[in-house]
Amino acid sequence: NIPVTDSSKVLKLTNVLLKIFSKCGNVESHHIPLDDNQKTKGYMFIVYKNAQEATSAISSFNGHKLDKNHCFAVNRLSDFEHCMNIPDQWDEPKPEPYKPQQQLKSWLCDADCYDQFAIVHGKNRTTGVHSCGASQAIQVQQRENWTESYVKFSPKGSYLATSHKQGIALWGGPDFTRVGRFLHPNVTYFQFSPCERYFVTYSKTSFTPEDPQNLIIWETRSCLQKRSFSLPVLNYWPYFKWSHDGDYFATITGDNLSVYSTPSMKLLDNKKINVQNIRDFVWCPSENWIAYWQSENKNIPARVTIMSVPECEPISYKNLFNVNNIAIFWQNSGNYLAVKVDRTIKNKKESENVFEIFRLREKDIPVENFEIKSKVISLSWDPKGPRFAVIQGEQGRTDVSFFKIGEKILPIGKTLVNKKCSTIKWSPLGQYCVLAGLNNISFDGVLEFWDIGSDAPTLMNEAHHLW
Repeated sequence: NIPVTDSSKVLKLTNVLLKIFSKCGNVESHHIPLDDNQKTKGYMFIVYKNAQEATSAISSFNGHKLDKNHCFAVNRLSDFEHCMNIPDQWDEPKPEPYKPQQQLKSWLCDADCYDQFAIVHGKNRTTGVHSCGASQAIQVQQRENWTESYVKFSPKGSYLATSHKQGIALWGGPDFTRVGRFLHPNVTYFQFSPCERYFVTYSKTSFTPEDPQNLIIWETRSCLQKRSFSLPVLNYWPYFKWSHDGDYFATITGDNLSVYSTPSMKLLDNKKINVQNIRDFVWCPSENWIAYWQSENKNIPARVTIMSVPECEPISYKNLFNVNNIAIFWQNSGNYLAVKVDRTIKNKKESENVFEIFRLREKDIPVENFEIKSKVISLSWDPKGPRFAVIQGEQGRTDVSFFKIGEKILPIGKTLVNKKCSTIKWSPLGQYCVLAGLNNISFDGVLEFWDIGSDAPTLMNEAHHLW
């Protein structure tokens, strides 16, 4: 679907197309056929040095809009050869016998509503699935060599994924019967989408030299490939971040934000969103909004932007100056967004922590500035209410403060000083939280349960998880 033009403009057209396709590798040869009237036929042949560059061109430019009238369709030559060799006679496939599906939500029938967890241990990679009983764990299922590395439950608990040399297996139902498998050798990482409709696998090695795609998105229920990508180097995982409903997924590629839609698995509007100096982004947990930040560049300030999807239009933004780093914290309900801004104070070595609080549900989305003088380690939102907790200080000696958002941001009671706390977790419905001293021997595994519903935090219980 390249433009149809006469021979006098072929050279100019060729230069435009080669400039585009040279981004994926060295074009060794090319050819644009002409018809009897010396006009282009609307297609072009391109030869790259290797299969990896050709595959990159397909994934990058298939569906690419050259202009409003021309949208590229990029394919391997072998795909056309395959279509030409299809037999003329059609053989009707035989229907497979019906197999009853496993009840993937069977654990919800537990009268005591116990959650389940899995542990892998021992030389034989023995995997045990247990229920969280009132006084002790209750074994539900245990098997040797159930996995070759690690296991993971899906976000809604429908599947248990196990990793093997040949790929990933999915298990479900009351007896943990195998309900699916993804054939992808030597998988290093895998990921469920939040809605569980899709599954992502990554391997350092590709299937074959002719097919260098090593990151694959699958449909979970059918175990069919939906799209694949070639990533010679994986700098971070997860490579894709998903919207809360699984309708979109996105990643950063250079100075671009690439947002794809499902089930087509194509770029929105068939193009990447150019965002100069983009550093990170986070999806809203309840709306199809993306919050991303850009670093400073010469005289251009840093910026935090909230963008709606699929419109890809900003609904709010804030310019920031003298920025070292930015961290983004969404509240689960999407009512608030906290942006932690680390700045270096001029002529001083220490830095300051400033928060910009976006009120997403209020008219014109006001942004309130909120400063904490001591070093902030972490922020944690109440999932439902207008409250948040802040861990501040240094590792080994930390204080915890609680705040409530009203007309102004005000503290809830006094700061809890000298707490052995590295993590704060709220209950799903809010109000209650646990201050946990994890991953630090000096914290002794302290767990403190607090009620934040009144005018001052109230200690409910305290426990120690011994190392």
